[in-house]
Amino acid sequence: MQQELQMEAKLIQQLTRDESQWTLREDLKNEDDLWDNFFKILQNNNRSKLNDIPLTENEKASIKAKINHSTFFKAAQDFTGANGQYRVEFQRDDTTLEPVSLLVIDHTNIAGGTSVYEVVHQIQLGRRQELDNDRRGDVTLLINGLPVIHIELKTPKRSFLQAFNQIQKYITEQKFNGIYSNIQMFVVTNGTDTKYVAADQYLREKFLSGWVDKDNNPVRNYLDFAKDVLSIPTAHRMVADYSVLDSKQKHIILLRPYQIHAIEAIFEASGKQQSGFIWHTTGSGKTLTSYRVAHNLLSIPSLEKVIFLIDRKDLDNQTTQAFQAYANNDSIDVNETESTINLAKKLTSSDRTVLVTTRQKLQHLFKWQADDHNEAMFERLKNLKLAFIVDECHRTISPMSKMSIDKFFNIQPLWYGFTGTPIFPQNSRDENGKAARTTKQLYGPCLHSYTIKDAIRDKAVLGFHINNMQNIYQDDNTDETQLKKQYISDQHMNAVADSIIKLSYRNLGMQNINNRGYTYSAILTTSPRGMRPIDQAKRYYELFRDIKGGNSSIEVPKRIKEVLPDFPKVAITFSVTENEDASVNDQDFMKDAINDYNHEYGTSFSLDEVGAYNKNINDRLARKNDAYKPQSERLDLVIVVDRLLTGFDSQSLSTLFVDRPPMNPQNIIQAFSRTNRIFDQDKKYGNIVTFQYPQKFSEAIDDALQLYSKGGIGDVLAPTWKESKEKFDQSFNEINNYLELDAEQSILDAPEEEQKNFIKQYQEFDKAFAAIQTYDEFDDVDPAETYGLTQEKLDSMQGVYETLIDQFKKEKDDDNDDEFLDIDYELESVIDKSVNYQYILGLIQSYVPDEGELLSSGNDQETNEIEEYINDLSKTNKPLASIVSQLWQKIKAHPENFAGQQVDQLLNQMIDQVYQQRLIEFADKYNVSLDDLRFVIKNYDLHASKQAGVNQLLSRDAFKKFKEVNVDTDLKRMIDWKKQVRSQLADLYINQIAPLIEQ
Repeated sequence: MQQELQMEAKLIQQLTRDESQWTLREDLKNEDDLWDNFFKILQNNNRSKLNDIPLTENEKASIKAKINHSTFFKAAQDFTGANGQYRVEFQRDDTTLEPVSLLVIDHTNIAGGTSVYEVVHQIQLGRRQELDNDRRGDVTLLINGLPVIHIELKTPKRSFLQAFNQIQKYITEQKFNGIYSNIQMFVVTNGTDTKYVAADQYLREKFLSGWVDKDNNPVRNYLDFAKDVLSIPTAHRMVADYSVLDSKQKHIILLRPYQIHAIEAIFEASGKQQSGFIWHTTGSGKTLTSYRVAHNLLSIPSLEKVIFLIDRKDLDNQTTQAFQAYANNDSIDVNETESTINLAKKLTSSDRTVLVTTRQKLQHLFKWQADDHNEAMFERLKNLKLAFIVDECHRTISPMSKMSIDKFFNIQPLWYGFTGTPIFPQNSRDENGKAARTTKQLYGPCLHSYTIKDAIRDKAVLGFHINNMQNIYQDDNTDETQLKKQYISDQHMNAVADSIIKLSYRNLGMQNINNRGYTYSAILTTSPRGMRPIDQAKRYYELFRDIKGGNSSIEVPKRIKEVLPDFPKVAITFSVTENEDASVNDQDFMKDAINDYNHEYGTSFSLDEVGAYNKNINDRLARKNDAYKPQSERLDLVIVVDRLLTGFDSQSLSTLFVDRPPMNPQNIIQAFSRTNRIFDQDKKYGNIVTFQYPQKFSEAIDDALQLYSKGGIGDVLAPTWKESKEKFDQSFNEINNYLELDAEQSILDAPEEEQKNFIKQYQEFDKAFAAIQTYDEFDDVDPAETYGLTQEKLDSMQGVYETLIDQFKKEKDDDNDDEFLDIDYELESVIDKSVNYQYILGLIQSYVPDEGELLSSGNDQETNEIEEYINDLSKTNKPLASIVSQLWQKIKAHPENFAGQQVDQLLNQMIDQVYQQRLIEFADKYNVSLDDLRFVIKNYDLHASKQAGVNQLLSRDAFKKFKEVNVDTDLKRMIDWKKQVRSQLADLYINQIAPLIEQ
């Protein structure tokens, strides 16, 4: 603890080092102090609004109620504020006065005006429930008295993840309620490794972000991080300018460092009237970055309008949907359905706004204005000072289109393109007069780059696991004419379909579904050289429909049917035309496919609504809408030609099956990057399976990765099966000494250093064992036969490991720990047979209406799924399942009574009530002290032979009271009474209390 406090002191020294930085407030020690300080600053900043009449206690209580938030997201909605100002409105006690709007924080005047920056540490966080312990937060940064950034520290001997887990524990215990509910950002560090994450009720390790400098060099030391990120004004900008609210997912999003550097690079270039492009790898959040760029460019006085340009094909694309979700809490005008005349009016208005429009509509506007007689508006248009933001900059606009737009304006617009796959001289466009052939020629210099290699290093995206199938009736050396026929043959298609079915067990995460409660999804893309691509896609759809219906020789393996009886749930998406020769057949086919889809999901689309059908597939595959998160709503496989291979984002998409020849480098990276979004602990890589030209495809992949990672692809691709197997063999050899039961028992009595060595070796073994289980080759490995790893031995070894971990958790002391030991490591190779508890809560939460709404959006399928999961939970944790069931029945009956409330908080309250009731019943039954019983239960140790506080609990006075109340008891002797109480005490903890507090 002493070393932690020394680190804390150094951090505070860094934060307060220079003028106009944070001011240390040693006098603030608890939440009451923070509230008093907040109101002091609030009144001082709003003297004129208050007419120098101090706030009454009643008025403070009214403001407190508005400052308290049930979730961090709701706090962020107020924190963002209208026009960059966080205000709170209330009615004064003197009702003759008008309602007052007080300025809480002014984000338009960062590091100036009314902004007050303070730092506090070791603030006492009070108990919210009886189950809780008293806690102290390490370091908190206050803006105008409100906690907005919280920092938890561990020593270098600990993992920064211990600090992360500690924060999550505090959130679960509702320590960050009240004034702390305004936290926007958490920082965790062990001194040598520092990360930050947006505040959320359920923090996810995958979304922790480290800091990098402008050249993408990592900044890990906590003091360097504090200097670069937590100094003023950067810290305030992090939570004001570099955060976005996703109104659809109800999350705060903090930009990653490379996004911030790109925004700053564009801002600097715009000051020089310079255009350029941003090269950020696909999947790294380009749309989010471009959104903040569009927003921030409005602060440049010389620019009258900022236009976010998209292609007409993207109108039903997630780019526009994402913009709309972000803009709900912003001033950006997202309206892509306007008429041409309305677009002209908005462009020529005096409002400083960001407009989202299509390239086609803009070009139509120029033609319409040229034909119109409104010369004043036409002249105003031609003289506009504009900046264009272009997401997916090569798909959105061609060199010729850009030339025509530039030619229209009298003042050269600024252009900022975003792409994950720039076009270089190596893969340049074909020559077409003076039209640009590369990204640099089209937009200008690269202003900031962040390659796929950078992103994988920073864990912003996953690497790729490539499987070039060698056994699908193919040979690169075969004649090309023969190959064309081979790749459209029934024999080839059956082999591909059979492989997809079998590979899905691991690639879609079925082998450990209970760890999560859901499986992943996949896309099959096909575009053969010997057939119209849509016809091949249609054939594949019919083949998978036959497989599901049992009308094919290809069978779904038993182990898949046991997990997903309705596998595979397949859909197909392509554009249906009316004028081509094959249109009639396409339309008839699509009618059948849509009917299948309607039958599967209870929808009612018709051929006239094929656009809505395609959008529904997009949304269902993306799973960003709560309606599509239940497992019953999943899509296992979507068959496409080219749709969804660019611009589509789904974290739950894990696999791309590719039955087509190698694409060009940019299309390879674009398509593969649909699979490598960060999601959960079990999703390790984006899986790519190719079925044609194995050697040529392998070479094409290497070339593409070399080009788009600036050389070197070792960190981009997953290890081969051979490499992973060798690593496992090595870890097995090191842990093998502990496989005998006698050895396992002896390690419990071994010296501490040997126990620590076992823990580290077991963690390495666990990682390696989890890794090889992701490969299909593992199906041919029998762990018991090959390695002697029977389930009994695995369970026994895990039991020894967890016993030692529990022991070290209780004994941990920073000052005495002489080496790094990761006691918060989460086992990966263990397949949990219980149901994912948080998944159930997430399903129930999606059933709860938003604040101000009355009706739930839940349907019968979701209701059935929730009840099935509660039933499954009861098989492994009956006490907890009973409470969850009670809460669910209340919410299901009257969802309007729970609008805007958090299910986890409601459940914690119910758990606390049951906990207290069980203790009261036990204390009354045996006439023991309730306070003494609480102490024993709170400190109960399953592995200890004696429990702390039991002797005091089983006092002579307690026994006397027991006999007085229970005259006819069989427990006449104190020794019998003690024996009975000890036995029942163990039963109380193991069967009634532990299931509630260990969830």
